[in-house]
Amino acid sequence: MMEELFVEETDTTPQVHFNPEEGSIEIKGISIPEDAEAFYNPILADLQAYIEDEPKAQTNVLFKLVYINTGTSAMVAKLIKIVEALEEKENCEINITWYYEEEDEDMKDLGDYFSSFTELVFDFVPMEEIE
Repeated sequence: MMEELFVEETDTTPQVHFNPEEGSIEIKGISIPEDAEAFYNPILADLQAYIEDEPKAQTNVLFKLVYINTGTSAMVAKLIKIVEALEEKENCEINITWYYEEEDEDMKDLGDYFSSFTELVFDFVPMEEIE
């Protein structure tokens, strides 16, 4: 079984918690890394391996982003593409939840934007504040 991955949040990178045993990945906070590929590629590689290995019957993808840059947008799009591959597997359900702060229409719109490129259903959850 794959190892759990936990990346601490910094001023420029989000907290990432990928738990293959529970079938969940959560990305939370601000994501403005100077080199988005260097930050996200190891996470995407783990996610790809999880999907090719033995994914859980239900995989939960939780986005709790406060602010992201263009480089991160490209990585989020890649992550969604990787998760889409689960649809082709039998008995695999994917839940994508996009949390956003109630007052932050830009982040809500960004979630709408990402959801428009995929058949996957996004669940939008407004929060007073993302902690």
